Amino acid sequence: MADQAATLLEALPDLAGRSVLVVGCGDGRYPRLLRQEGARRVVGVDADQTLIAVAQREEERDPVGVSYEVHQLARLPVMGVFDIVLAFLESPEPLGRVAVSLVTGGLLVVVATNGLNLEEGLRDNGFQDIVLRRHESGDVHSARKTG
Repeated sequence: MADQAATLLEALPDLAGRSVLVVGCGDGRYPRLLRQEGARRVVGVDADQTLIAVAQREEERDPVGVSYEVHQLARLPVMGVFDIVLAFLESPEPLGRVAVSLVTGGLLVVVATNGLNLEEGLRDNGFQDIVLRRHESGDVHSARKTG
């Protein structure tokens, strides 16, 4: 995780005072890291109730101010308004659903876990300034949401 975490942090701006949604947060490692890096508000979402329970237990044991919710990606509701959305995706289909919780001008960072190239999907969903960072455990795409 350490190398991937470094790649993710490189893709992110200064987190101080920012709100972050993490889609596919698993056991909460990345939401906790982002909160510790200065994010004002962090919400983690995952479809796996067991992983969310692990994340919630860790938050209870060592509170850093992260909240967690269980949601299926196919039915992900609007989670609020966030400055940054970090998502772990296996296809471009959920990009629009994930992006709806992002402010205009906000940053979407996507870890494509299967070598997927998301550039076309990002452009089709109104993103610009697309940057790709290669990583052996998943390429990291970042892009800004346009109006």
